[in-house]
Amino acid sequence: MQTATIATSSPLRTHPQSERGNYAVILASGAEDGGKRATLALSAACTAQAMDLTTILFLVGDGVHWGYEGRAEEVHAPGFPPLADLMETFIECGGQVFLCSACDALCALPTYADGATPRRRRDVRPQGLAAVLAHTVGGGALTF
Repeated sequence: MQTATIATSSPLRTHPQSERGNYAVILASGAEDGGKRATLALSAACTAQAMDLTTILFLVGDGVHWGYEGRAEEVHAPGFPPLADLMETFIECGGQVFLCSACDALCALPTYADGATPRRRRDVRPQGLAAVLAHTVGGGALTF
């Protein structure tokens, strides 16, 4: 229910539909704020998808934390749907989630208490920085 509210809010009419383009939400924040910026980033990504923008979520730096199994499931910011639900909604609506290939398994790689390394989420694909730059040519980006 909350996801529908976030995604159906009236967009600002600053550009005609034909002038919109690709949109990238870049998430460079990890779990240091309890997932608040990740929740805002996924809310923005879902909203862009609802506005019929071709949208990607690019996880980079500390933001790669959210690209691994079990990490989004730990977050539910007050007033928002759980982060895992936002991620699923974004993907179900056609959004793509990319993880910086240079950061995969290197930057802020989460580990479990027993020292095991979690697996990358099945719906997250490694891509280079060129992928996000190419996607935003003629479009826009928002970073969290």
